[in-house]
Amino acid sequence: MDSLGFFKADTNEYVITGPRPPRPLLNYLWNDRILAAVNHMGSGLGGYGGRSLTYVDPAGKGRANVIKNGSRFFYLADCDSGAVWNPGGHPAAATLDDFSCTVGLGYSRIASGKDGIASVFTVMVNAADPCEIWSIQVKNTGTRPRRLKLYSYVEFALTGYPVYCNYYAMVFANVFKKENLIVAHNHAQERPHEWYNGFMASDRPVTGFDTSVTSFLGVYGSAALPESVRNRQLAGKTAMGEDLCGALEHTLELAAGEEVRFHVIVGAADSNDTARAMAAKLFRPGKIEADFQALVQDKARHVETIIVETPDEKLNCLTNSWIKQQIQLCAEIGRDTGKGFRDQLQDAWGIASFNPKLAREKITETLQYQYADGSCVRGWLPLDTHLYSDGPTWIAPTIDAYLKETGDFDFLQLPVPYLDQGAGTVWEHILKAMRYSSSDLGERGLVKARAGDWNDSLNGIGAGGKGESVWTSIAAVIALHRTADIAMNVLRDPAVANEMRERAARLTAAVNDTGWDGEWYLAGYTDKGARVGSHRETEGRVYLNSQTWAIIAGIAEGERLDKCLAALDTYLDSPCGPLTLYPTYTRYNPEIGRLTGFIPGIWENGTPYCHGGTFKIVSDCVIGRGDDAYKTVTRILPDNPENPCTYSGCEPYALTNMYFGPDHPEHGKTLFAWVTGTAGWMFRAITQYMLGFHPGYDGFEIKPCLPSHWEKCTLKRKFRNDTYLITILNPNRSQSGVASVTLDGVPVAGSTVPLVNDGQTHTVTVTMK
Repeated sequence: MDSLGFFKADTNEYVITGPRPPRPLLNYLWNDRILAAVNHMGSGLGGYGGRSLTYVDPAGKGRANVIKNGSRFFYLADCDSGAVWNPGGHPAAATLDDFSCTVGLGYSRIASGKDGIASVFTVMVNAADPCEIWSIQVKNTGTRPRRLKLYSYVEFALTGYPVYCNYYAMVFANVFKKENLIVAHNHAQERPHEWYNGFMASDRPVTGFDTSVTSFLGVYGSAALPESVRNRQLAGKTAMGEDLCGALEHTLELAAGEEVRFHVIVGAADSNDTARAMAAKLFRPGKIEADFQALVQDKARHVETIIVETPDEKLNCLTNSWIKQQIQLCAEIGRDTGKGFRDQLQDAWGIASFNPKLAREKITETLQYQYADGSCVRGWLPLDTHLYSDGPTWIAPTIDAYLKETGDFDFLQLPVPYLDQGAGTVWEHILKAMRYSSSDLGERGLVKARAGDWNDSLNGIGAGGKGESVWTSIAAVIALHRTADIAMNVLRDPAVANEMRERAARLTAAVNDTGWDGEWYLAGYTDKGARVGSHRETEGRVYLNSQTWAIIAGIAEGERLDKCLAALDTYLDSPCGPLTLYPTYTRYNPEIGRLTGFIPGIWENGTPYCHGGTFKIVSDCVIGRGDDAYKTVTRILPDNPENPCTYSGCEPYALTNMYFGPDHPEHGKTLFAWVTGTAGWMFRAITQYMLGFHPGYDGFEIKPCLPSHWEKCTLKRKFRNDTYLITILNPNRSQSGVASVTLDGVPVAGSTVPLVNDGQTHTVTVTMK
C-alpha cells in the first residue's frame, strides 16, 4: 500500500482507501461524444476547464458543459432516524463507517457503509452514448427492516458558448414521469449546435422529482444538507427561467439482508426524443452489463500490447495501464484549451506503439491545421492562429515513429488538405514543414521564435518577428534528420536526404556558434538581441530544454556536454524533478514573455515541469546515465517518496503537469493531473529509452539504459505482426551497454534484431555489459 491506497495489478485498478486525500482524486471517463470527470467521492470538478461532464462536438463547433461545477451528488436518507449521508462521503457532514473507491480504466466504483446500509455506486461511460451510466446497489446488512430514500442530484450548466442574451430567458425543464426522465433545455439562439441540453433518467420507478436548484437545496440551503433531503420530500417543480437540476427520489424498503440494484444515467441530448431513446436503449435488460464488459475488454487489449516487468512495481502498474490511459485521454480529448498542434502530435507519437490506428487518425487530423507554406496554427477547438515556432518540428519525428511501428509506408502518399488552400501528401506536409522551419531564420542563423516555442510562455522573445529560439533550432535539427531518414530508407530519395542533412548541419553550426553561452545553451534571443537564459543574467540564467535537447540531438559534445550536465545537475535539479529554469523570475519582462510575470515557482517559472522533465530522462538515456534517468522517473511519477501524494495531492495513478517549485510556499504540491503531454513522453522514456526497444524500418534495436540496481527486467512487446518476449539481464549492474543479444536462442550480430514478421511469439535475451 502507498500513501493513499494500493494498486491491483491483476485488474489494472487503484483502490483509494480513505475519503479525505489532500484534494479530490479524479478519474476521466470518455468516448467520442462525452467527457466525464468523476472524483473519488462521486462528484467531480476536472482539469478540463472545470468541465465535469462535457459533450464533445464531433463537428468542431464547440463543447457543451452539461454539469455545473462538478455538482453531481447522491444522498441516502434513513426515513426513521433522519440520518443523511453521501455514499462518497461528501458533501454531507456524516461520517461513514467504511469507504473505498476503486478507480478503473474507464470506470470508478465507490463502496461505503453506514449504520448497517452498504452501497456500491459504479460509474462508466460506454463506447457510444453521451452519458454517464451509474449502476447502484444498496443492501441492508442489518437484522431489521429499513426504509430509505435515495436521491440522485445533478446541477445542469448547459453552457460553453459566448452568451449574448440573458441565459435564464432560454432555459427550461421537461419531466416525463412514466419514463422516470428529466430533460433540461437551453434554447439560446446563439448556441453553436443543438446539444446544450442535459438529462437524467432511471430504470427504477421514482417517488419524486425536482428540476429547480433552489427548490431542491432550499432558498438558504446547501448541497451539504438540501432542504428536500432533510424533509425527505421533493417539490416536484418543473422549472423555467432559473438554475436547473435533475433530482430523482427512489424509496427503498429493504428487509434484513435484502439488496436492490438499478441504474441512473446523466448525459447530453439534442432533444427529448433523443434522451428518451438513449434511456430506452440503455435500460434494456443486460445492456449496461454488456457495455461494461466490452469496456473492460477494450482496455485490456491496449494493456496487452506492451507489458513491462521491472523491480519497481509502481512503475510497472503505471506504465502497463494508467499512463496508456492518460495518453489516450489527451490524444482523443485534447487539453483544457482545445487541441494543440504540438500536443496532438506528441500524443500520437506516444500512442503509436500500442494504438497505431488512433495515432494515424491524430496525425491526419493535425496535418489539416498546417498552412500551405509549412507553418502551423497553435491549435483548434477553438482555432488559435498564433504562430509558434515549434509546430513544424513535431511532424517528421511523429510520422517517422508511426512508420517504424507499423510499416505503413503508404501513409506517406495519403493526400491531406492544408488549412488555407490546396492539399498535399503526408510526405509533402513533412517537406513543407522542414523547408519552412529551416528557412525561417533570424540574423544569427537560428529559427525565429515567433509567438513562442514549446514553452508557450516565452511569448515575448519573438513577438516583433526578430527574436530567435535555440530550442526550436535544436528541435528542427532532430526533425530534419528524421526527414532525411524517411527519404533515404523509405522513399529511396538521396537528393532529399542530402538536402535535409545539409539544412540540419547549418542549424547545428548556428546553435553551437550563437546558441552557446559559454557554460550552457541559451534559450534564445529577444527581438532586441538580448540573450535569454544567459549566465550574465540574475533571473532565468539557465533553461532546461536547451540543455536536454542539445544532448538528445547529439549537438552537445565533449566539454560542452560536460557543461550541460553540470548545469542540469547543479542548478536545475530538485526533489520533485528538473526545473524549467533557474533562478525564477520575480519581475515581469514583456520582452521575454508572460512566464516572467508568473509568481515564482508556478507553471514555467522555475517549477518541476514534468513534461520538460521527461526530456531530461531521455537525454540521460541517450548518454547512458541510467541511474540519473531513473532518479528523474521516480521524482516525476506520483507518490514520489520525497513528495508523497498525501502532500502533493496528485492522483497516485496519473502524471501531473507540474509541481510547485522551490520558490513557491507550497513546493511540491500540484493543481491537477491527467491533462498533460508528460504521459506520452514518460511512456516512451520508459519503454523505448530505459528498456531500450527502438523500432526501426525493418527491425528494432535493443539498447537498454537501466538503473544499476536493476539486475533483470522484462518487456512483452507487440511489434508489427509479432510478439516479442524480451528479457534484459544486467549481471554486472551496468547502466548501459549491450554484451549480447539472442533471438529465439540464436545470437544476433550487434544489438539490432531483424524483423521476423511471421505472426508468432519470439524470445529475445539481452545481456548488458
